[in-house]
Amino acid sequence: MCKPHPKVGYGLGVFVQDAGENRGTVITHNGGMPGHAALMYSTPDGSKTLTAALNYVDDAALSMAETFQKTTQRLVKEVFGGGQAGSAQ
Repeated sequence: MCKPHPKVGYGLGVFVQDAGENRGTVITHNGGMPGHAALMYSTPDGSKTLTAALNYVDDAALSMAETFQKTTQRLVKEVFGGGQAGSAQ
């Protein structure tokens, strides 16, 4: 499961993602349907995990996609990088 296809970074249900400089690798997968999303991140050995769920409005005029992506990446850095993500921008 953790040996993804080299071109897409995906293999048998999970993504393998670099968590950033000196932060190692995380295994991740997300899912959702209109109005709800779920996230899962874990170190390969399972010693640290992060799960989150959220509800949102599925309306293009109210899209939070960019903010959501930036916030997710900051959260991953905080959890898997020892709280070193820096200040919010």
